[in-house]
Amino acid sequence: MKEGKALFLFVLLCYTFYIGFGDDMNNQFKRKLATIGVFIALTAGYLGITEPHYDASYEILEDDPAFAKCSCGTVYIGNKEFLQSIPDGEDVVLVEDLRNRRDDPNMKIYHSCRFSNRDDRNTILEVLQCYEELDPSEWDRSIESMRLEWFMHNLFYDFRIEKNRTEDVDLDNNDEEKFQQKILQILFRL
Repeated sequence: MKEGKALFLFVLLCYTFYIGFGDDMNNQFKRKLATIGVFIALTAGYLGITEPHYDASYEILEDDPAFAKCSCGTVYIGNKEFLQSIPDGEDVVLVEDLRNRRDDPNMKIYHSCRFSNRDDRNTILEVLQCYEELDPSEWDRSIESMRLEWFMHNLFYDFRIEKNRTEDVDLDNNDEEKFQQKILQILFRL
């Protein structure tokens, strides 16, 4: 999570620069400078987290309540009632399948904040893509956007920003292109 904390500190520095100069600078100039800094930081962080430096090795489990087994644990995908029957633990990944929602198909990863290792997150996302390929639905998310959303959820959770909303990650269709805008809105509310 080192890259995440460095990225957050850079973004925070840009934001502090934006608000810290008071009347010494033109507001329009400060806003542009801060926006450019935030954009550069987010772009650098995004490029750093989307490079595939991992081996997404996992095993699909047939005739088992679990869907897959990977280096970070056993992945269970199902409805909420099914997931409540699974004992939670460090090596368990619980994913609620909400892909049947007409308004906004979704896959929700519970306690996603536990997975700070980039390779583990990437492997779990590959498992979700495999699940979607085996049982197609209206859920349609790119790996890149899911990586970014999960990374930002963990980053905000680590810094206790909207902690109640960032412990789990909802990978819903409506956030495919909107998450970058949400990041900026949250940053400028700090």
